Amino acid sequence: MASPLLVFGLVHAGGDVTGWPYARRHAALESLFADRRLQVPLTLCPSTTDPAVARGWLEWTAAGLEELCFMRLDEPYVRGARSWRKYKVRATADAIVGAVTGSLAAPRTVLPGRLQYTGRSS
Repeated sequence: MASPLLVFGLVHAGGDVTGWPYARRHAALESLFADRRLQVPLTLCPSTTDPAVARGWLEWTAAGLEELCFMRLDEPYVRGARSWRKYKVRATADAIVGAVTGSLAAPRTVLPGRLQYTGRSS
C-alpha cells in the first residue's frame, strides 16, 4: 500500500493560480478532489476558519499532528515568501531521572530517601 500524500496547496490548474487568494485556491483544490473522486493515497488537508475546530485539531497529537498553519484567506501564494504562520504542537512530559545501583531486592539510590521507584529500564 502506498504511503499517504497530504495535499494542502494548489499552484497550477490549467495555468498558474498562485495569484489567486488562498480561499479561492483551496476551494479549487476541494473541487478537484470531489470532481476526480481522489482518495488515498491522496488526502486533502483539512482547512477551517472556525477557531473551535482548530483548537480541537490540537488534540490530535496521538494521530501524528505536528503543527497548524495559519494563512490569510485573501493572500496569494508567493514563491519563496512565507507570510503564513505555524503553530507547532509540543507534547511534553515532566520527569525526574535518577540512578539506582545494586540489585532490585536491595537497591542503593544515588539520593537515598528522595527518589521514589516507579519503574525500570534496561
